[in-house]
Amino acid sequence: MPHSLKTCSRLVDAMNTHDRDKLIQHILTSEAEAQAQLHNGMDPKEIQQLLGPFTSETAGGPERVKSAIDAYLQSAVRTDLPEFMRAFWGASQPASVIGSLLADIRNTTMHSFAVSPAATIIEREMIRGIAERIGFNANGIFTTGGSNSNELGLICARENLIPGSHRTGIQGHRLCVLTSDEAHYSVDSAMNRMGIGMDSIIRVPTNYGIMQPSDLIKAIHDVKEDGMEPMAIVSTAGSTVRGAFEDLNAIADIAENHGIWHHVDAAWGGSVLFSERYRTMLNGIERADSVTFDAHKMLGASMVCSMFLLRDGRVLENAMAHTEKGDYLFDDPVSSQSLGRISPQCGRRADALKLWLTWLDTGSDGFGKIVDSCMDVADHLAKLVEKREEVELISHQFTNVCIRFTPKENETIEEGDMRVRKARDQLERDGTAMVIDARLDGRLVIRFAAAQPSVDKEAVTRFLENLIEVDQV
Repeated sequence: MPHSLKTCSRLVDAMNTHDRDKLIQHILTSEAEAQAQLHNGMDPKEIQQLLGPFTSETAGGPERVKSAIDAYLQSAVRTDLPEFMRAFWGASQPASVIGSLLADIRNTTMHSFAVSPAATIIEREMIRGIAERIGFNANGIFTTGGSNSNELGLICARENLIPGSHRTGIQGHRLCVLTSDEAHYSVDSAMNRMGIGMDSIIRVPTNYGIMQPSDLIKAIHDVKEDGMEPMAIVSTAGSTVRGAFEDLNAIADIAENHGIWHHVDAAWGGSVLFSERYRTMLNGIERADSVTFDAHKMLGASMVCSMFLLRDGRVLENAMAHTEKGDYLFDDPVSSQSLGRISPQCGRRADALKLWLTWLDTGSDGFGKIVDSCMDVADHLAKLVEKREEVELISHQFTNVCIRFTPKENETIEEGDMRVRKARDQLERDGTAMVIDARLDGRLVIRFAAAQPSVDKEAVTRFLENLIEVDQV
C-alpha cells in the first residue's frame, strides 16, 4: 500500500478486523441510523452540547470518532433531501465525493506541477472542457468560489485598463464598475478587497432584474463626465433572487464600443451551457472577456468547485505577476505548467478532481438532463402558484420562483413581510422545507430554487401545500 494510503488509513489499521469492519459499516450507514432530519430545530447551544467535546488530550479511538460522526449528522442540515430548496446546491454527486476523497488522500496543493502533476493536467482539461462550451480558449483557474472568481474578473479588468497596476497601484485613477442593481454582493466584496471601494460601484437600474442597454449607456456617459474611468461591466447570468439572465449580446456590444472589460457572473446560470433546450439563454457569453462558473451548483460537484475563465490568458498572467517572487516554488523542469503562476493562492486544493469524476460518471448529456429537469420542476411550481388564490407569483425566471401571500384586506407591506418571514421560519422548524426569504421590489418574498435532481414535482407540490397551510394557522 502506498505511504499516503497508509497514512489515510492509520485509524482503521490500528484495529482488529472486526472493529475495523464495524466502523466502516457504521460510517456507511450512520446517516440512516442517526436522527438525521432536514433540519433538527436545535439552537446553537444545543448543537454545541451535542457535538462536544471538540478536542481530546488522549486518544479516544474509533468509538469516540463514531460518536462524533453521529453527533455531526444529527445536527447538520440534510442538503440531499428534496425539501432542501434553500440554496443553489444540494446533494453531492457520488463520483464527486470520491473525487474529494482522492484529493484528500494525496493531500497536495495546486501551486506546482512538481507536487501535483496529475491534478494539474486534470485541472487544465476541466478548464478546457468548460471554456470550449463558452467559446473561449483554455484559459483560467479553479478558485475558492464564485466570489473569488468574480474578484479575479475585476482584478483582470483593472490590469487590462491600467497595465502594470499589479505593481504600481491605481494612484491618479478614479475607477468604477458598472453592474445591475440586483448583482451579487461579491461585486461589493471585490471592490472592498481591492481597495477601490463599494462607492465606486455604479448600480444600473433593472427591469425585472435585467439591465436595459439604454440605461447602461447613459450610466457610462455619466461616469465619464464625472471624471471616472469605467473599469468593467459585470453582467449576470442567473441572479440570486430572480434568476435573471442579462442580454449578454447587447451588453457585449456596449462593452466593445466603449472599450470596457466585460465580466459575466454565470456562477448560478452557467450550467445552462449543457442544456440543448436552454443554451440560448447564454447567447453572447462567448463575447465576454471573463466568466465565473460554479460546478458545485446545479451540476452537483461537491463544494467548492468554482472556476474563473477568460478569453485572453495573458491578462491573468500579468495580473498575477506577483508570483514571480515565489520562484522557489517553480524549480521543476516543467514549471511552465505550474498553475501557481496564475493563482492568487499558493495553497489550493485539487478541486478539479470532483468535476472530473462527476463529468465522467454523468456525462455532458446527463448534466443537460439535470438542467432540463430543474427547469421543468420550477415551471411546474410556478403554474401551481398561479392557480392558487392564497399566493401570488412575484417572479419566475430560470429555476427561481418567488412567491408572496395574497394580501388580506387593508394589509400593509410590512404585515405581508411578517407573514412571509413567519411562514419560512415555521417550515424550517417543522422540517418540511428549507427556503429563503429575500427582498424583491421592496417586498419580502419566499424564494424557491430548483438546484438538484431530488427536487421533483411531487416535492414542490408538497412544498406549496405546506407553505399555504402554515400561513393559515
